[in-house]
Amino acid sequence: MTAAVSRKGHSTSTEIFECQVVGETLVVKFRRPTHVVSWAPLNGGMRTHASHIINHCVADDFKCEDPQKTLRQVASRIGIKGTFVGMMTAADVSKYSMARGVHQDLRAYAIATAGCGNVATVGETGAYVEGESQPIPPGTINLIVAVNYGFTHEAMLEAIAIATEAKVRVMYEFGLTSRTTGQPATGTGTDCVAVASGHDRRYLYCGKHTKWGELIGRACLESIREALRAAISFEQGESGREPNARLAKKGTSTKRNDSFGRPL
Repeated sequence: MTAAVSRKGHSTSTEIFECQVVGETLVVKFRRPTHVVSWAPLNGGMRTHASHIINHCVADDFKCEDPQKTLRQVASRIGIKGTFVGMMTAADVSKYSMARGVHQDLRAYAIATAGCGNVATVGETGAYVEGESQPIPPGTINLIVAVNYGFTHEAMLEAIAIATEAKVRVMYEFGLTSRTTGQPATGTGTDCVAVASGHDRRYLYCGKHTKWGELIGRACLESIREALRAAISFEQGESGREPNARLAKKGTSTKRNDSFGRPL
C-alpha cells in the first residue's frame, strides 16, 4: 500500500477520473457515470449516474443566499451537462491536494481543499437558524473520495464516516482550535464530504478493520494534511502571524507523520 500526495494545482488523470482546475473551479470528471453520496449544496444525497463533481471557489465575502443557482451557472459556463454534484468553498482550489491508497487491485483516492475561515468544534453554540439568519461565510474543508470498485449504499456511508474521522484526526494533529470556544476543532462549520463508488464487484463494508477503510483513511489523512498545510501557510503569509484558528502545538503540528506515507 502507498499513499502518494500529488503536486498541488496540477491536472491529474487516474483510471477513475480526470481532475483539473478550470478558472475558479476544481472539476472532477468521471470516466463512467457513477454513484455519489454527499451533503453537497447542489445535488447532495445519493445520486446515480453522476458525471462530475465540482468544487467552486468564491470570495471570502460571498453571500451564500442561493448556492444552488451559483453552482448551476458555474457548471453551465464550464459546459457540464447532466447529473453532477456541486460543492462551494472560499479556499483556493488550485492548491488542492490528492492522495492515493493502493492494495493489489484496490484503489482509493482522496482530493482535499482546505480553508480555516470558520473553524469550529462539534457541540458548540450554533447561531445560524435556517430561513432567519444571514448566510455563513465559507471557509471550508471539502473532501472528495473515489474508489475503483462498487460499494453498497451502506459502505458508501461508512466511507463518509472514515473520511470524517480522518479530518478530525488531522485537525487534532495540527492543534487547530475553534474560533468561538478555543476548544480543539473538529472541522469547520461548512465542511463537505462526497464519496464516489466505482463499478464492478460490490463491497459491503468499509469500516476501520477493512482494507477499504484503511486505504480511504490513509488517503484522506495525507490529502487533508497537505491541503491544511497550504491553507495555514497562506494565512500566515497574508497576515504575518498565525491564523485565528491557532496552532496549539507550535513546531510539531505541521510535521508530516511519515508512517502513513510508507509502503506496508
